[in-house]
Amino acid sequence: MTRHRSIAFTVLAFLAMAAGANAAQPAKPTPRPATETFSSWEEMRTAKGWPSVEAAAKLPPQKRLEIASAALTSRNRNIRNLDYGFALLLTGTPSKDTTRLLAKAILMNEYTFGPKAPSVLSLLAAESMRGCKSCVAAYAEIQYSGDGIPQNDEVAFKWYRWAAIVGNSKGIEATAIALTEGRGTPKDFKEAMTWADRLDAPRRAKLYVELAKSVAGGGTPEDLATSADLLVRSIKLNPADARRPIKQLLASGYPADVRSKAISALRAAGDKADPVALLTIAQSLWNAGSTGESIPIFEELVSNGDAAAADYLSQALGRSDVAQHEKDRIIETLRKAADAGQPSAARALGNAYYYGTGVQQSAVKARSFREQAAKRNDAEAQYLLGMMILDAGAADEAAIGRQWLERSASSGYTLARAAIMKMNSN
Repeated sequence: MTRHRSIAFTVLAFLAMAAGANAAQPAKPTPRPATETFSSWEEMRTAKGWPSVEAAAKLPPQKRLEIASAALTSRNRNIRNLDYGFALLLTGTPSKDTTRLLAKAILMNEYTFGPKAPSVLSLLAAESMRGCKSCVAAYAEIQYSGDGIPQNDEVAFKWYRWAAIVGNSKGIEATAIALTEGRGTPKDFKEAMTWADRLDAPRRAKLYVELAKSVAGGGTPEDLATSADLLVRSIKLNPADARRPIKQLLASGYPADVRSKAISALRAAGDKADPVALLTIAQSLWNAGSTGESIPIFEELVSNGDAAAADYLSQALGRSDVAQHEKDRIIETLRKAADAGQPSAARALGNAYYYGTGVQQSAVKARSFREQAAKRNDAEAQYLLGMMILDAGAADEAAIGRQWLERSASSGYTLARAAIMKMNSN
């Protein structure tokens, strides 16, 4: 008994030591799979050694699926080859795997099967009965589009609704849209929203934009109010993709208070918001002549480091319809941003002092701010500083001015390159 205990203790001690040794060793990082990039289907097919469709049809089923999947569902749409992929799936004896890939590909691509549409529908219907959710939605898609068969909204809606019931996202989206538009079924916006609420936040946010477009088509104040509410809800749900609802909101003549709600939603989202969404709103207001509304947004964006917004504030300083107290505030905003290290703000201040827009003209301050931006690798500021130094005509600084032009040109700034070419030709 004592000997057995001794052996057991020794084994346990060994295991503990081994575990300790393993814990002391740093875990090896899992190697990442190599990312393959191709510019076209033919480039990928050649690199992979894949044959023509006729030859690929004779390959083992798993290999055929691999090739067809690449041709039909690659993330990069530019390298998909729909003719190749669908032909490969429809060649030979169909299987569960080929039909399900067929359904997935139909939902991901726009494609016309022509006279083969009835046989495709038969395959999808048979697999739908075996529980394939995407097959149900793909069947509805063909009925909805009238691809190779008489278009039928009523049948399409029934199949989309079936797909929605079994939890297919495409089916849920199409059912909600059909109920909103009254296509293939009586209009029922309340039920449409019930279906929409089953989607995850990003997909629901996109669907809200589609529903907003449909509802806005009614043209009544009530329709526009409902549509606006959907767009604001979309922004709140997925602020990272806010440009989609913002574009709809700006293009369709919604009242100003809707813009205010959208702006509030973006501000509330903070860092989670699409960084270009607020700029898009401000640009739209600016282009529409609403400088009073756009300038505060540009100032906010500059304070958050947006380079493009600084250019708009620079333009605002030269406008006669902008009051001096607003220009004073803009200068202060730009100064704080420049002190924080933002080159576009420093360049804007340099331009303001150079031309005397919004401030008293000062060549000394203009050069100081342009130099500040130039040292932070702002190519336009480097060009402006170089030309400013050369135009001043001081012989002892000519080399410095040319160096700034050369730095700007090396960054690809076209005007700097042109200036150097002209100097070299003289």
